[in-house]
Amino acid sequence: MLVFFIYLCGLNNINLKHFKMGKPSTRGKYVVKAGLYDIYVKIMSKPDATKKHGYSMSYEFCIYKSGKLIEKGLKSRDAAVAKALTIVPSKPKQKA
Repeated sequence: MLVFFIYLCGLNNINLKHFKMGKPSTRGKYVVKAGLYDIYVKIMSKPDATKKHGYSMSYEFCIYKSGKLIEKGLKSRDAAVAKALTIVPSKPKQKA
């Protein structure tokens, strides 16, 4: 379909990097917003000989606020949401 579009428009020397779907994220996949915090999950696969398909999946939930990492290493979504709701935001510094 993309090749037909390029042929139809006559764009022979087009750079295909502009047709990417989106930028990859190092934070992981967005899960939910809890209070002021965003919760992301990082999905990692590790080789495992005991499993049927040869790998096992592990999940790590991280809490971010305004793009900065607040907490990481949580093992479930419920634990991450509970932790995000109990974090007390620090007061901003007063300018004198």
